[in-house]
Amino acid sequence: MTTSTPQGKAETSLWHRLLDRKLTRRGALGTVAATAAVTLPLRISEAEALSNNGAPVDAPPAPLNPRTLPPFRAIEAGNADTLTLPFGYRWQLLAPWGEVFTADGGEIGFNHDFVGYFPIDMLEGGRSSTDALLTINHEYVNPLFVGGNTRERTPEQIRAEMKAVGVSVVRVRREEGGWKIVPDPRNRRIDAMTEIELTGPVRGSAVVKGATTVRGSVGNCSGGQTPWGTLLTCEENVDGYARAWAGSGYEAMHQGWVTEIDPFDPAWRPKKRTAMGRFRHENVAVTLTKDGRVVGYMGDDMQDACVYKFVSRGRYQPGNRNANRDLLAEGDLYVANFGNGSWILLDYDKNPKLREAKGADGKPLFSGQADVLADARASALAVGGTPVDRPEDIEIHPRTGEVYVALTNNAKHGNYFGQIIKFRENGDAAAPTFLWEVFAVGGPQSGFASPDNLVFDPYGNLWMVTDNSDLGTNPIKAFHGNNAMFFFPTEGPRAGKAHRFAIGPVDAELTGPVWSPDGKTLFLAVQHPGEDSESLDKLTSTFAAKPGTRIPRPTLVAIEGFPGWQA
Repeated sequence: MTTSTPQGKAETSLWHRLLDRKLTRRGALGTVAATAAVTLPLRISEAEALSNNGAPVDAPPAPLNPRTLPPFRAIEAGNADTLTLPFGYRWQLLAPWGEVFTADGGEIGFNHDFVGYFPIDMLEGGRSSTDALLTINHEYVNPLFVGGNTRERTPEQIRAEMKAVGVSVVRVRREEGGWKIVPDPRNRRIDAMTEIELTGPVRGSAVVKGATTVRGSVGNCSGGQTPWGTLLTCEENVDGYARAWAGSGYEAMHQGWVTEIDPFDPAWRPKKRTAMGRFRHENVAVTLTKDGRVVGYMGDDMQDACVYKFVSRGRYQPGNRNANRDLLAEGDLYVANFGNGSWILLDYDKNPKLREAKGADGKPLFSGQADVLADARASALAVGGTPVDRPEDIEIHPRTGEVYVALTNNAKHGNYFGQIIKFRENGDAAAPTFLWEVFAVGGPQSGFASPDNLVFDPYGNLWMVTDNSDLGTNPIKAFHGNNAMFFFPTEGPRAGKAHRFAIGPVDAELTGPVWSPDGKTLFLAVQHPGEDSESLDKLTSTFAAKPGTRIPRPTLVAIEGFPGWQA
C-alpha cells in the first residue's frame, strides 16, 4: 500500500500491497477508517490451550464465554506525568528500579519490559492469584540515570550498566494494604555477567567462537512462558553494546537469542536456545500441537523484518518437568510468507535456497545450519519470507486459537500508525499453511498508533500497549498523547474497536501486561519515563522518583479495581 507522509510520497512495499488486498475498505494506511475483524469458527484442544499466559502445568480452565464490553469507561488521550486510569481503578508502585530485593543486596534492574506471572503453587497444579514469582525483563539502560554519564563510559559505569539489565525473579504476595515483595531464596538477578549455557546447532560452532557457555543476557525485551513453568526471555537490540561496553569482554554473537530461565529453580543454569534463531526477538507465544510438540511464534522487531515459527522435535510430557525443560534445544525454524500463506523451513540441509544463497560479493551466505540460525534475518529473506512492519508482540487467542501479531510501524514506507493482524493455521499449530486477516489499523480514525505488547483475557478480549517512541517528527502526538493501553473486543459488533484504558507518564512506554489468574490484578511495567531528558537538571519526567530525589524510575505497577473473571 502506498502512503503519503509529511516528508513526501513513500515507497510502496510488498507487505503494503498485500495489506491493500486484505482491507475491506481501500485507502492509505493510517488515513482510512478500515478494520477487517472476522471471527473464525474454531475451537482449540486442551493441549493447544496451554499457552504463555501463566496457565498451570496440566489442566487449564476452559476459556470463558465472550464479553465484548470493556469493564471501564474509556478515557481521553492525555500528556500528564503520571499513570492515568479510569474512574474506579487504582495503581500501586511495585519493584521500582534500584530497590533491594535479595538477601545479598541485589537490586531491581532498569527499564522493565516483559512480566511473567508464575503462581507460587504452579508446579502443584495451582493458580494462586495472591502469591507468585514474577519475572521482570530489563531491556536496556539510560546512561544519564545509570551513572549520570552520557559520554564515554568508565569501567565502573559499564559494570553498573551490566548489572542493571537482564531479568529479576521476584516473589510478590497480596497482603492487607496491597502487593508486596517478600523474601524468598529464589529472588535473584540474571544480568549481563551471569553464566548461561548455549544449546542447539550453534553451540560450539565457529559463529560463536566455539563457545558452549557465555556471559549474560541483554536486550531483554518481551518474552513468554512455557507450560512447564519456565520463562523465555527474548534478546532484542544487542549489537550496540559491543561499542558501549568496549573492553568488558562483551560478545554480540553470544546475544540475540531466546534464553530459558527457571524461576522456581535457581540451581538450573539458564539456557540460550539457538535452534530458535538469532534476530531482534520481541517475544515468544507458546502453544502445543495435538501430538504434544511445542510451538513458539516470534517476531523480529525491525522495519521490513519477518515473523517466525519454531516447532520442537520432542513432545511435551505432562508431569515430567525435567524432560520438558529440554524441549526447546532441538526443533525446526520456519519463516512466514504472507503472499501465499505458507511457512518456509529454514534448514540448510533441506532447503536448497539456503545452500544457493550468495552475498553481494558472490560468495555463499551460509556454510551450514549454525550460519543459517545465527543470521535468521538473512536466511528468511533468502528463502522468500515476507518483510512486514516491525513485528513486535505475538499472542494466541484463548478461545479461537488465532494468532495475533502487533505490527508497530514502518516509517520507511510512511506507516507511522501500524496495524494488528491475525492468522489461523490450516490445521494445528504445526500446519504448513495459514489464513490471515487485518484485525485493526492504527491512525486518528481508530485512536491508537504503534501497537506493541499484547495480552488476552480469558474472554478473548485483547489488551494492547503502544510504542510511539523514537519516531522523530511524526503526526502521532497530536491525536494520541502519551503512550497508552487499549482494550479491543475480538468478537461481536465492536470487534476491533479500541477503548483507551490507561495513559503512561511523559516519555514512557507501558509494557509487559500480565493478569493474575483471577483477573483482579493487572501487572504493568512503566518503561523509560523521562527518557528524552537532556540532563539531570532538565528532566522531562519525575515519575516514581525516590522521595527526596527527582530522577524518574522505571517500575512495575499493580493495577486493581477489575471485577475479575466470571463464568
